[in-house]
Amino acid sequence: MEFTQWRAMRDGLRCPFDGPRAASNEEWDIVGSLSVSSLYLGVNQCYRGHCLLILDRRHATRPDELPKNEWLQFCEDLHTAESAIVGTLNPDHINLATLGNVVPHLHWHIIPRYRDDPRWGAPIWLTEVDEMPVVRMAPIERSRLLKALRDAIGQ
Repeated sequence: MEFTQWRAMRDGLRCPFDGPRAASNEEWDIVGSLSVSSLYLGVNQCYRGHCLLILDRRHATRPDELPKNEWLQFCEDLHTAESAIVGTLNPDHINLATLGNVVPHLHWHIIPRYRDDPRWGAPIWLTEVDEMPVVRMAPIERSRLLKALRDAIGQ
């Protein structure tokens, strides 16, 4: 992506994470809405349970762009989402990341990690995006995981 495209998204122009967002698309399925954000299960499940928590209320790229109370609500949503993922999947570890290098909209990657995952002991982003294995769950398995996550966040 060119810097000018990224800068336009950063400024809120054609940002794919701005609302309204599709509940499902080629990248995710919605798990549910929380207080100021929505939780989505990624389609690529190379890291089983990898979810995105995307800020809903406005376009923002960094925490310092939010009023303190909204940042605290977003952090509470993160705690709810992470607890639901850990309680549902029982990973060996969990990674949390808010980067904005590709989509400059405030969001968290919640990445369960397992001792047998492809990058155990290392960050997942050392691999180029086009080199990352694409793992798709069987539809029934994905439906079960979505239901379990929805139940865990009270949806």
